[in-house]
Formats: sequence, structure tokens, C-alpha cells
Amino acid sequence: MGLVRRRERPAEGMALFATTAAGLEPVLAKELRALGARDIEPSLRGVSFSGDRSLLYRANLWLRTAHRLLLPIAEFPARDRKELYDGARTVAWDEHLSLDRTLAVDAVSHLSTLDHTQFISRVVKDAVVDWFRDRTGRRPSVDAANPDLALNARISGDRCTLSVDASGERMHRRGYRPSFGAEAPLKETLAAGILLLSGYDGEGPLVDPFCGSGTLLVEAALIATNTAPGLLGRPFGLRRHPSFDARLFDDIRQDAQAAVRDVEGCPIVGSDVSDLAVRAASAAVRGAGVDDIVRVRRSDIGDLRSREQGRVVTNPPFGERLGEIQALADLYRRLGDLLKQRCRGMSAHVLTGSKFLAGRIGLAPSRRDTLWNGRIECRLLHFDLY
Repeated sequence: MGLVRRRERPAEGMALFATTAAGLEPVLAKELRALGARDIEPSLRGVSFSGDRSLLYRANLWLRTAHRLLLPIAEFPARDRKELYDGARTVAWDEHLSLDRTLAVDAVSHLSTLDHTQFISRVVKDAVVDWFRDRTGRRPSVDAANPDLALNARISGDRCTLSVDASGERMHRRGYRPSFGAEAPLKETLAAGILLLSGYDGEGPLVDPFCGSGTLLVEAALIATNTAPGLLGRPFGLRRHPSFDARLFDDIRQDAQAAVRDVEGCPIVGSDVSDLAVRAASAAVRGAGVDDIVRVRRSDIGDLRSREQGRVVTNPPFGERLGEIQALADLYRRLGDLLKQRCRGMSAHVLTGSKFLAGRIGLAPSRRDTLWNGRIECRLLHFDLY
């Protein structure tokens, strides 16, 4: 078997990895820099960094664009099943799990002969339970839905990085939706990234004339009030780890609560032509506790009002089939006309998954950012409106 590199470090210098959507790596790196992270290295769909336990807890509370926060514990060759199994067996699993606790393993694979993620998960799970069985005669149980220890096996090429999932619940699930069963078309982490790429810092008005389920509105309100996304009720996987420092985490959580700021008036406005969308957006706004600074109304984009400052940030419908895309051409032309006529002095930031529809806006963007909404390649178009 090849060399196994143990990734455990002292609490003052842990190696960490945060995952994100493709295109948001520089935004996530900037967030980590602001939190005081060190050794920041963006890579595809993630950023590696280092820091102490305090940073780990603050990152869990504060990161807006991260999907998951991983604590690597071992790295080893994984060219076949035997190397994967043997590598996972080298970890001292009693440092992370006891027999009365449960585990689950998920996996990702990139450019590897081991490309079946369920197979990878099963091999790692077998290695963990066999480690305990060989030493105690007993084995921990598996709970895929709500494990005490969530593990991630990330295979790239011929190497596997095995990590503890410190976030547990996916970080885009903030906790302000009525239920996790109703996922928004635009993930909360992507919405936050769009806002940060637009330059939004909570100052000045913000308008979303295609607000849909309200994700951009709520994420904007969280930025405006300086509310850490982790304060809204999302559970943390690290709470069940043997090394969890409850007192330190409570202190950091209290600091985050004290940092929340008041905002005057209702500077964030969203609208949509769909009654269903308006109800969903209103429920999300109430769930996040930001209904005092966000106003949601049912209206057509023709009601877009003139403002002397601020920005329009929106994700209009873009369709997936050719007929749908062509039918939306007039809507995008209308949006472009309204931006030119009524939004002078503002900036506009439009996310679309259709190059054809982007061209129908009729304005020259000052910048384009490539982002991925799931498997859909999108462009975030930035317009300066004079």
C-alpha cells in the first residue's frame, strides 16, 4: 500500500476545505480572508485554507457562499478498492466516533477509475466499522439521514482525501424555508455569491423584479443586517464530534448575535407576477425574520420604479427548451428597455442561463461572470446604467 498522510493537525493549525459552486471560488476565498483564514488556495469548486478551532466555528456561522465545510483527516492512494479500504483503515476512528454513535459516508469522484460514488461510500463505511469490530468485537451503526459523524470521501485522480463534514446539514439550507423539502431553484449560497459579486454590501436600495421564491431578497437582508447565516437554525455536524468545544462555540455564536445591526425602512423590494411566487417569497422573508426591511408585492416588471441609486439584482426565467427561450425574448427586451428608461444612476446585475436571452436585453455589460446553478452554466451580467 502507498504512503498514507495523516491530516490531523493541532487545533491551532487545522487544514480545512470549503466547497462551493463553480465560479464562486474567488468570492469564498475573499470571505475566508475576511475571517482571518490562512494558506488560502482556491481550486475547482472549493477553497483549502487553515486556521484554529475558533476559525472553524466562525466559518460555520458566517460563510455565505460555502456548501460544506470539511476537516480532512487522511489522504492516501486510492487506485482500486483495496487501496481505498486499506487507507481508510489507517485512521484512528475512536478519535472521531464511539460505538454508541452513528455514521454516514458520502463521496465525490473526479478523473478516477473509482467513479461510482455509492461504491466508494460503501468501501469507506466497511473500513470504519471493520476497524471497530477488530478492536472491540462490536460495530457502530449507519444512519444515512441523521448521522452523528458525517464523512466525505473525495477522490481526485488516484488519491482519496477523507474528511469529517464539520457542517453536517448543507450550508445553503439556512433554516428560513418552511421545510427543507421545498428547495429553491436558486440555492441560497449562489444567491449570496451573486449579491457579493454585484458589489452589494447592504448599503442602498436593492430591487428584484423577478423575485421568485425570494432567495435573493432574504440573502440581501442578511447582508444588510450583518446576520451570520448560521444563526438561523441550521444544525451543525461538528456539535457531535468528540472534540467539540461547546463553550467556545457559544461564545462565538453570541458574538455573531451581537454583530447584527438594525436597518431603517424597507430598502429591499421584490416583486413577481406569480401569486405562488409571492407567497413563497413572503414565507421565506418571514422565516428569516427580515420582514421589517423587505417588501414583497405582486406586480409585473412594468411597475419597476425609478430610483436615483441602488441596484437591480435578479434572476429572470430563462427556460430550458428552444420554444420556451424564444417565447421569453420579448420579456428580456422589455427588461432592457425598463433598465435604460427607469434605472439611470443604478447598476443592474442579471443572472441568466441563456446566451440568446442575454443578448435580447440590448445593453452592453461592463463585466460577465460565469457561474453554475447546479448543472446549468449561467452568466451574471453587470450593467452600469447612465
